[in-house]
Amino acid sequence: MAAQCDMGELRVETVDASRVLGQDPFLVLHGGGNTSVKNEEFIWAKASGFDLGSLVPEGLVQLRRADLDELLAQDTLSDTAMMDGYAAATVLPDQPAPTIEALFHHALPFTSVLHSHADAIVALTDTVRGLDLAAEVFGEDVVVVPYVMPGFELAKLAPELWRQSGGQARAMVLQNHGLFTMGDTVAQTLALHLNLVDRAEAYIATQGVDLRATFDASVEELDEDASPTAKSLCEDLRAHSTESHLVVLRCEDAEVRAFIERPDLERVTSLGPTTLEHVIRTKRVPLIGDDIAGYVRDYRAYFERNRVDGDGLRMLDPTPRVILHPELGLLAVGTSEKAAGAVMDIYRHTIRIIDAAERMGGYQTVSERQAFGLEYWELEQRRLAS
Repeated sequence: MAAQCDMGELRVETVDASRVLGQDPFLVLHGGGNTSVKNEEFIWAKASGFDLGSLVPEGLVQLRRADLDELLAQDTLSDTAMMDGYAAATVLPDQPAPTIEALFHHALPFTSVLHSHADAIVALTDTVRGLDLAAEVFGEDVVVVPYVMPGFELAKLAPELWRQSGGQARAMVLQNHGLFTMGDTVAQTLALHLNLVDRAEAYIATQGVDLRATFDASVEELDEDASPTAKSLCEDLRAHSTESHLVVLRCEDAEVRAFIERPDLERVTSLGPTTLEHVIRTKRVPLIGDDIAGYVRDYRAYFERNRVDGDGLRMLDPTPRVILHPELGLLAVGTSEKAAGAVMDIYRHTIRIIDAAERMGGYQTVSERQAFGLEYWELEQRRLAS
């Protein structure tokens, strides 16, 4: 573990490594991923709301590890109680909240921890054989971890699985959640991270998919006056949305067109997002076609099917965020151009990951109930109520 005198330099190195990961869209998209560095007394974990690609030193929040030990020692802990515990453990006043996974980072006995949602890693685990396939590709170099909700449950399970494996591996592949690497120096941790992603990408290339192929840049705002179809769809979105303003972006390159024309489109798109955090931006499933009213009915049924009486959940806007339209192509919907752009980026990567997963035995991701659990995460609900 790093000595106190080394921490200034290590924090700078962690910021630099964070930017390396965050500036690569095939590793991290729109706020995903997190990083940390620690000594015996403190951990500096990426703050929630900060983007890895443009991280600054102020984006690492300093927490007292003794306080985190007390949280980790509990048998159960809600996400709200955990975040309150983080606030109490924060050294400086008025700091942003750290990543929900700060406790997981703390539980790993290494100076440096880096986490990404690399497309190649997600594609391996988003298959019918999932963790077995990841284990075959990486062997004893990684510990594979079945899906659990990010937060306290993950902080308890993953380090225990690492210890049970013998404690030699310096990486963990998490089902539907990406890659964690850890080491005694930031340079070691970053080099291992990039090496494992390269190995996963090379394996997927043998299956006929180049995950890093350049995307066609033909994304534009949908002109609702361009056709009666576009106008009708935009009017229906506004009529059914609970948001005051929506932006719709459009893309129709060859990759999008091939995906929309898949004979199994309804099946593969009904299975859910490639990595769970995306559900907050994209919703669990896209709309195929233009039946906005039908999508809203289905979404309301999904909400009622998964909520629990008395839970006080507030239903989110029921209109789709991703639309796969036979005439218009891929449409991304958001409350701003930035939000719609994030949806577009995520789903273009999703298309490619689904293609790769289908070639590796079949796409499979989290259950509807698990997706609902994150879409209606208690921390998101608390934010909406504030």
